[in-house]
Amino acid sequence: MTIQKRAVGGRPSKGDRHVFTTRVPMPDAEKLFAVTDAMGISASQFIAEMINEKLSNIDLDKLSGQGALPIKHVS
Repeated sequence: MTIQKRAVGGRPSKGDRHVFTTRVPMPDAEKLFAVTDAMGISASQFIAEMINEKLSNIDLDKLSGQGALPIKHVS
């Protein structure tokens, strides 16, 4: 009996990932799959890139809505 070796190769790891589950309207899902098929990428990769693009334009400091307190004199 011979020991089987693992296949060598494959794509490199993309690092730690978090799984999201969401529901989208069927027309949007059909369009998403048509676009990703035409681009030759997975729907998951396309969605991750869209999220990254959207989040890169958001400043978390401005989003928190907190600023310095207007205290003029400290006792």
